[in-house]
Amino acid sequence: MQIKVIERCQAILVEEQEIHRRDNELEAQVKRPAEAERYRLEKMAAANRNRLILEAEAEAEAIKVKGEATAFAVEAKARAESEQMAKKADAWREYQDAAMVDMMLETTPKIIAEIGRAHV
Repeated sequence: MQIKVIERCQAILVEEQEIHRRDNELEAQVKRPAEAERYRLEKMAAANRNRLILEAEAEAEAIKVKGEATAFAVEAKARAESEQMAKKADAWREYQDAAMVDMMLETTPKIIAEIGRAHV
């Protein structure tokens, strides 16, 4: 009987060792690779997320810079047109003054001649 108890204890010990071996095998063949894959996927997802954020920030900055450049161009064009209009206005004033002087110079001798004829 004692031999059967020892054999039974040995069988139980062998079974426990087999369970432990299978657990280690499961750990090595399934759990660790799954954890490694999970870690890899998490890192890939984080990298992709960061890439998308950086792309969006870059696009926003590009839009901002383009808007600023457009605003600068519109302002410069408006300033140039304003200066052009001011110069045209000055030119027209000078032309008007010159035209008045020219008209006066042309008509004054005629007026003096008419006045002289009227008194004669």
